[in-house]
Amino acid sequence: MPLIGADGKVVKDANGKTIKVKTRGLFKPSGAPVVPKSAPAPKAGETRTTETDADGRLTENVQAQPSVPPAN
Repeated sequence: MPLIGADGKVVKDANGKTIKVKTRGLFKPSGAPVVPKSAPAPKAGETRTTETDADGRLTENVQAQPSVPPAN
């Protein structure tokens, strides 16, 4: 994004090149708010449980059964 001076004009360096300001991470993208996805439903042979630790962090445990028998 070009740097704008107090006079409202684009600021240039000694070589005449426009001075730019890095803005990555400074602005949030515009548009519709992003809705967080809900947890997916368990699949066949899968169990999901959640637990909260002493610090208040939520942990999800997923136990899944293999869909094919192990190779011999």
